[in-house]
This record gives sequence, C-alpha cells and structure tokens, in this order.
Amino acid sequence: MLSTMMNTPLGVATLHHFGARHFADSRVGDYDGEQICWRTYRDIDHISNGLAHGLMGLGLRPGDRVGTFMWNSTQHLEVYLAVPSMGGVLHTVNCRLSHEHIAYIINHAEDRFLVVDGRLAEILTPVLPLLSTVEYLLVSGDIGAIDDERVISYDALVRERATDYPWPEPDENAAAGICYTSGTTGPPKGVAYSQRTTYLHALASRAVDSFAVQERDTILMLPSMFHANAWGFPYSGWMSGADMVMPGPHLQGPHLRTMIEATRPTLTAMVPTILGDLLRADAEAPLDLSCFRAIVSGGSAVPSSMIEGVRDRWGVPVIQGWGMTETSPMCVLSHPPKSLGGKSETYWRLKSGRPVPGIEVRVVDESGDCLPEDGQTVGELQLRGAWVTGRYLNTDSEAFSDDGWLRTGDVGVIDSKGYVQLTDRTKDVIKSGGEWISSVDLEDVLLKSPDVAEVAVIAMPDPRWQERPLAVVVLTSPVGEADEIVVIERLRHFLADKVARFWIPEYWCLLIEIPKTSVGKMDKKVLRTRLGENQLRVTHHKDKGVGDG
Repeated sequence: MLSTMMNTPLGVATLHHFGARHFADSRVGDYDGEQICWRTYRDIDHISNGLAHGLMGLGLRPGDRVGTFMWNSTQHLEVYLAVPSMGGVLHTVNCRLSHEHIAYIINHAEDRFLVVDGRLAEILTPVLPLLSTVEYLLVSGDIGAIDDERVISYDALVRERATDYPWPEPDENAAAGICYTSGTTGPPKGVAYSQRTTYLHALASRAVDSFAVQERDTILMLPSMFHANAWGFPYSGWMSGADMVMPGPHLQGPHLRTMIEATRPTLTAMVPTILGDLLRADAEAPLDLSCFRAIVSGGSAVPSSMIEGVRDRWGVPVIQGWGMTETSPMCVLSHPPKSLGGKSETYWRLKSGRPVPGIEVRVVDESGDCLPEDGQTVGELQLRGAWVTGRYLNTDSEAFSDDGWLRTGDVGVIDSKGYVQLTDRTKDVIKSGGEWISSVDLEDVLLKSPDVAEVAVIAMPDPRWQERPLAVVVLTSPVGEADEIVVIERLRHFLADKVARFWIPEYWCLLIEIPKTSVGKMDKKVLRTRLGENQLRVTHHKDKGVGDG
C-alpha cells in the first residue's frame, strides 16, 4: 500500500524559494575590513535570479559544473543559490590548496564555469594555464586583475537581468554540489552532494539538538564556504531567515573583534585554533562574546580548557562536532543528555558527540565485526546515513565496507547512550611496546598546561619500544635553546599525575608554529614527513623518576 501524501521533490530551489518568499527583509552583510555593507534576502534573490539568466545565456546545461574560487561573501551566496536551483552543479574550490591540487580538482570535476573573487586573482593566475575544462571565468570585483581571454565581468553579467527565474523542479538525486577532501592522505577526492541530501542537511541543522538555526539568529560565517558548504550554514541560514555576516578574507583577531562588536552575532562555528585565538585575544584586551547562544567547534578535538574557558568567561556553551566532507559534514554533536549521570557537563561536551537523526555510527574490529557500545571497546568508526556519500566522484576507493558503510579512518568508542568518542585517526595511534597511546588524549592533557599554546603528538620510531610519542609543541612564551630542557622537564612533570607513565613523551620538538591544513587542522602528515627527512629538531630527554618509556 502506498501513502496518500504528495511527492514534492526536495532540493536547493525549494529552500531558495522558501527563504526569498518568507524572509525577504532578512539581511546578509559583507565585511570589507572596516565596515559591513548589508543587503536583504530580496536583493540577493534578485541578483541570483539574474545570475541564472546570465549563465543560461552562456549556455549552461543541467549537470554542468560551476566552480567557485571565492571568499565568504554575498556574491558567493548568490552562486550557492542560483547554480543548483537551475540544475547546475556547484563546485566550491578550496583556495588554500596548492596550485597543483587546485588545478587537479577543477579539471577532475570538469568545471565549465569558474566564478572568481577578484581578491584571489594572485593565487589563481598561476593555475589558469593548467585548467583544461574551464570555458568562462566570471570575475567579481576587479576584472583587470586577471589577464585571460575567458574573463567575463560577474557584475556586468547579472546587471539589468530579469529578477525572476522559472526554477525547474529538481531531480532529488541529481548532484547539487561537489566538495573535495583536503587531500591530506592522497589526492583530493570528490563528494557529490545531491539536491535531496542538501535540503535534508539544511533541515536537520534547524533541529534543537543540532544547531537550532532560526530567524532570530545572526550567523557569523567563519567556516569557509569552499569547504563542506561552510558546514551547511549558508543553506540552513537562508532556509531559516537568519541574518548572516560574511567576513571575506578578514579572519584575523582584530577583524573578528570588529565584526562581533558591530553585529553581536548569536551563532558561529570555528576550528579550535580560532577559538584559542579568541581566548588569548580576550586575555590581552577584554572581548565580549556573551552575544553568542552557542559556538560550534569542529575539525579537531576541543580541549576541556577551551570549553571551560568560554563557559566561565562568557557563559557560552561550546558544541563540539565531528563530521567529514563525506558527511556534508554534520554527523555527531556533543549536546549533553538530560541526565548527566553523575558526570559534569564538560564531560559530555568533550565527547565527539551523539549522532543527529539521519546518521548511524558503528564501531568495528579489523575483521569488520561490530564491537560492543560500552564506551571502552576501541575500533574503527563507520558511518551511513541520509547525507553520507556512498562513493567518491570518478574515483575507486577502499573507503567503504562490503555492506556499504563509510570507513572513516577514525578510531574510537561508542557508549551505551550512543555518544561517540574519537580516540585517534588510524594512522595517528601510537603503539609502544604493544600498548596503545592516544595522541588525541595526550594532546588534550598537554593543552591544559599554561606553557602550551598548541601541540601535536605523532609517533617517533624507537629502537626499544618500536614507537614512542613525539610531542610537537608551540609554547605560550617562546624560550631560547638553553632554556628548552627546563620547559620540557616542567611539561613532563605536569603529565606525571595525569596520564599513564608510559604515555609521557621523552621526545620533544618546540616550534614557532605547527603546520596546518587548508581548513585549519594540524597537519600531522607534514610533521611526519619532516620527521622522516630529519627536518625536525627533536630533543630526547627523560628526567629521572618521570615516565617509563
């Protein structure tokens, strides 16, 4: 028996129309480094409709890929809305990748059109001769910054076009957008989000136990729109009628302070690195973040010191999340349960999180057999769900189990309440003398030391124990080489009553800065490469009475 319900297709055009119709006076602001220029949803809708007419005039066909090489901006949002709504495929290109990777993903996706923020001309110019599929470069801003016969003025293309567009009914399973992984474990791999999954992800972001995006929100759009759809916020924000603030390239501390003071946003998301920067900025000059009802943090584990620091200083909860490009990216979120079970709220917020409805998570052993969800049994985490990819774009991969689950490459546990706790990446787990050491847990403890600003722990080859932890540390106050041993001794003693003795590193490396990926995560791949090429100055130190490695 079939239902009696209407079969209304779900897609970007659906949410585009809904936001434009019901929230025409909601606003989106561009920050130019000094002030914010606001435009209404009505204005943005009219321009996105004009863009659709312009692209149609250039010959865009359903399924054609339209790349974007842009900062977070109202123009980027216009493309977000127009391209998938008219049946094209939005491909957001990460401008922080290497020239080689940028060219690779544009060619691999077979982009016919590339919409470019003129402020990124210097980065894009060396890549242009390598692009084999791009026919049109639509440049927003200074078109003279790019000398290429394919250049068309974005502003001229949308100017004086019709402000309405006959959006076609979406094919739910057709691609709406493409995002590529960061390429930290090999060439970037493409994930094609469907019209249906994009809509469902936006709808799920509005749920109380996810991000609870709503009309009364002002979203500070810090997640990059070129990575995993800025964690879905452009679409969920538009669907909800939330005001949005676009920072462009201005993500440094003074600019963040200006935007926060000027707009008093209620919701944002960021990697822990930026969250730490805000806490340090507040220590230098008081910063009022009490306007936020929540700060979402993802990309890497958030240490307890940050969660408690933000709560104690401003009364703002940090929602930790874990997801991937492959999961659109919302997957699990660390909202505490109604009963804390005798644990602190921080205990639950330190969890990677509990799956949002629509996502399933399991933990398996090396044979693929499911392990108990007891909060202790460690295995590989695997996923499936309504907005989880089932394959990569034009790429064979072993990242999927025989029964169709996504193999995340992450190691962790699941407890009886369904909360996931990542303990490491499979490649980051350190096996020392037959015992496992979690680099994530060791990093979390070290970050509680007042001496430590940033830390990454990787495996160091050891003749006796096979592997030992190497702690790569950025100090809060840099010291000269003569004083490094003193600081290392202090850090080893700091760990002495907080972790197992064999966890305490005797290998240390002090850096001014830890290399980051294009999306702000610590790049352990680079650290391991530098270690293998003897490019890291490693200190081997074991003071008497501390440690057992």
